[in-house]
Amino acid sequence: MKVLFVTWDGPQVTYLESLFLPIFSQLAIEGISFQILQFTWGDVERITLARQACERAGFGYQAISVWRRPRAAGAMLTALAGARHVKNVVHAHHIDLVMARSTLPALATMLALRDSQCSMMFDADGLPQDERVDFAGQSPNSLIHRLLRDAEAQAVRRADVVLTRSTKAVEILHARAGAGTAVDKFHIVTNGRDVKRFKPADTVESVKVRRGLGLTMDTPLIVYAGSIGPQYCMDEMLRLFAMIRVRRSDAHLLILTGSPEAVQPWLNKHPQLYGCVTILTVSAKAVPQYLGCADLGLALRQPSFSMQAVAPIKLGEYLLCGLPVVATARIGDTNAISDDVGMVLQRMDDDDLKASADWFIDSVLPLRNSYRAKCRIISLNRFSLEASAASYLQAFKYLESKL
Repeated sequence: MKVLFVTWDGPQVTYLESLFLPIFSQLAIEGISFQILQFTWGDVERITLARQACERAGFGYQAISVWRRPRAAGAMLTALAGARHVKNVVHAHHIDLVMARSTLPALATMLALRDSQCSMMFDADGLPQDERVDFAGQSPNSLIHRLLRDAEAQAVRRADVVLTRSTKAVEILHARAGAGTAVDKFHIVTNGRDVKRFKPADTVESVKVRRGLGLTMDTPLIVYAGSIGPQYCMDEMLRLFAMIRVRRSDAHLLILTGSPEAVQPWLNKHPQLYGCVTILTVSAKAVPQYLGCADLGLALRQPSFSMQAVAPIKLGEYLLCGLPVVATARIGDTNAISDDVGMVLQRMDDDDLKASADWFIDSVLPLRNSYRAKCRIISLNRFSLEASAASYLQAFKYLESKL
C-alpha cells in the first residue's frame, strides 16, 4: 500500500522525525510505503533536517510553506491552496491512501480527493480547535473556529478510518459527526518509543549522570521533561516537590525543557527550593539517560475539555525508563494507569499533592527496584515502538478489509 502522510508542523516541534518516522519504518516492514507532505513555517535548516530524516527512512518528502499573515486566515488559505499539492502527489506516486494528521491537512485532503476514489485516513490527533479555545483564548463563536470544527466533522464522516489517542476522543468525534457514522472505523493508536533508547539506566550510567548533577545514588531524584506553561501545572509540581522535601530534605528536582527561561518565574514563587532544582536544555538523544536514572516522573496537566483527547508522550517515556509517575486524571486515558506504576490525581489540591508525596516516599523509594521492573514490563505492552506500530497496523488491516 502506498500512503501519503499529510502533516502540519511548526518549527519548534519534531513529531515527524521523533514520533511518526520510527512508526512508519516499522510499518514499511509490512509493505506499507510512505510519501511525506509537510505544511510548515520552519526555516531552510529545519526543512532540511526533516527531509534528511525522511530520506534516511526511505520516504519521499515535500515541504509546503504556511502563510502566517493574517495568522488564522493565512492557515486556512494555505490549507485550501494545499489541496493542489496533495492532488499532485497522489497522482505522481499512485497513492492508495492519504493519511491526514489534524484538521487543516484533512481539509486540504478532502478538497484534493473530491473526484477521487483514493481512500482517506483521518488522524484526529486530539481536539486542536477545542485546545485553542481552552488555552489560546480563541472564541468558540469565531468564524475560523466554526469553519474548522465543521471541517473536523466532515473529515470524520469522509474518512474510511479515523485514528484517535483516547477512548473519550472516539466518543466526542463520533457524536460530532452525527448519525450514520460507523463506530468501527475509529481506532485508538499509541505513541510508541524505541525501547532500546528509553530504558532504565544501569548502575554505571546512573552514577555518571547523577555525579554530573552533583547528586549521589541515594538522592531521591524527581524529573519533569517537557514544555513550560500554565497548562503544564508548574506551580503544582513545585508544591509537590516542596512536600517531598519536608520529609526528604536531600530530594532534588530536574527539569528538562527547551524553555528554561520560562521556569524561573514559577521558581521565584518558591524561594525555599533554590539550590535543589536543576533546569537543563539537552538534546532529544540525551533525554533518556536522565530519565533512566531518576526515581519519579511528573506528568501534571491542567484538565480541560480538549485534554480528554490527548496522549502525553512523556508518560510512555517515563514508564519505559522505569519511572513511576504522578499524573493528572482526565488527560486522555491516564485514568487507566495502574496503582502498580503511578498515582493519578483527581484534583491536584494540597491533599492530593500530599498523598502523592507520601506515596513516593513510603512506597516507591523503599521498593524502587520493584517499581522500576513493573514500570518497564507494563510499558512494553503499550508504549513500545512495536506496540504502537501494531496499533496502526490494525487500522490499516481494517481498511484493507473494507476495500
